[in-house]
Amino acid sequence: MENTTDQPTVLVMDDDEDVRFIAAIMLKRIGFNVDFAENGQEAVDMYRSGLHAGTRYHAVILDLNVPGGMGGEEAVRLLKEIDPDVAAYVSCGNPFDPAMDDPAGHGFRGAIAKPFLPEHLHILLEQ
Repeated sequence: MENTTDQPTVLVMDDDEDVRFIAAIMLKRIGFNVDFAENGQEAVDMYRSGLHAGTRYHAVILDLNVPGGMGGEEAVRLLKEIDPDVAAYVSCGNPFDPAMDDPAGHGFRGAIAKPFLPEHLHILLEQ
């Protein structure tokens, strides 16, 4: 986990490079460092490594659907096994997906629709 300042770090897992790029710009503007994973397994590995190193992510934003890889629902289950208090949020381009309608029922602390808006990220991460 990169954390060169005292700013909290958010882990963003999304298979779309454009989404990761935009998320980085927005999160840095509102005061967060950002790490990235392209799939759920990579996010789980990064989270575990951070904990073993004595650091914790402020939040993890998980893309619900990752073609050919582990998506957000499976990743959040594994993250909760590692850290029951993980602040995991689901992100999805489909606002009608059941996980977006009931994030807590799917293991998430909250949900954020794509495309991200800076004010939505700020509100979500200040909870």
